[in-house]
Amino acid sequence: MIPGRPGRPGRPSQGVRGASRILAAALLAAGLTVAAGPGTTATASAPATGLLGGRATTGNCAAPTLQTLDRLPGPGSFAVVKALGSPGISAGSSGHVPVYWTGAKVHRVPLPPGYPAGEVAAINRHGLMVGTLRNPSTNAAKAFSFRIGNAKVRLLPGGIAAHDVNDAGVIAGVRSGNTGVLWKHNTVLRNLTVDTAAGEYGGSFTAVGINNAGTVIGGGTRYIEGEWVGVGLVWKAGTRGHARTLLPQAAPNEGYSSVATDISRTGRVVGHRLFTWGSPVYWNRPYTQPPTDVTGLPGLGPEAYFTAISPNGRLTVGYAPNRWADPGEERGAAQAWTGGAMIKLPRLDPLGTAEAHAAADDGRIGGYATGVPGPEEPEEPESAYPVIWRCVGGV
Repeated sequence: MIPGRPGRPGRPSQGVRGASRILAAALLAAGLTVAAGPGTTATASAPATGLLGGRATTGNCAAPTLQTLDRLPGPGSFAVVKALGSPGISAGSSGHVPVYWTGAKVHRVPLPPGYPAGEVAAINRHGLMVGTLRNPSTNAAKAFSFRIGNAKVRLLPGGIAAHDVNDAGVIAGVRSGNTGVLWKHNTVLRNLTVDTAAGEYGGSFTAVGINNAGTVIGGGTRYIEGEWVGVGLVWKAGTRGHARTLLPQAAPNEGYSSVATDISRTGRVVGHRLFTWGSPVYWNRPYTQPPTDVTGLPGLGPEAYFTAISPNGRLTVGYAPNRWADPGEERGAAQAWTGGAMIKLPRLDPLGTAEAHAAADDGRIGGYATGVPGPEEPEEPESAYPVIWRCVGGV
């Protein structure tokens, strides 16, 4: 089984943090405003639900709050927050192009010729953003870095995806040939490796996260008990050394995938185990034991995923998709975990869904939430808005 997440029947798959994430939905047009600041552009305003202009739903921390951000206008303007920088700065994608936000205002990342699509995947505390550019017509992809105020992005040598960056400016991603790589100062710092002498690995693997200590996480495939299964990988800090495979590598007589999605400063790795559906888990150093399972949200089915952990490790986030909900039933929800019971984050609409994809030390959570069609536009698909949650679980 290949690492990842099964798609909702009859709908495009909505993937977790990684190279295969392609998020899709159409824009439900709702008025235009003009965004000020760097990269000024016209923006589509938030849905008409009292959540306009980035206004939070409540004014204190008695309960989680939900803030909507602006989107780029036009068809296909699905938007999601994938990265959280210093207070007031976030980034991700809108309309399938990389963007960042100052407050609630959206700004385009300048795109080079030939790459009209992409997303920002991460930001460090010094404002360095990294992500991936794509050409849907040719399936070509490029890894890039960018700082607010720069006139253009910087393409990373040989890179086809950039997934994370630590505060030292070391970027983790994938190079041509589909193997993990680290860059610094626009130079390849380390080509990541797996120990093929210790077992048979697939020809491709990715680096998806790096912490300030330099520990890198990723994933690949390995031939175990007669089946190719997905495995989480961890590389120690430094310039050499093969990956360690996260345990367990396979259940008795049946393969499944272990997926690592993010890592904290202390080395806690979060992700999920995937067989028929995903189950949220975490691994602690020194990664010699199987992961610890975390109970998902009640009433939303067994399927759930961890996508991100705050650098200090206090806040872990993800989603429970509830993919088989019948019409009128409660659908998927974004979730947060601080060590106790799983917390369900507010939605934009009771019949909408939501996913969380980023967590910051100050308690912010980034992701998206959907609105659903009203009676005046019954044929319109659901519309996804970039959101930030605050005041979750006392963090």
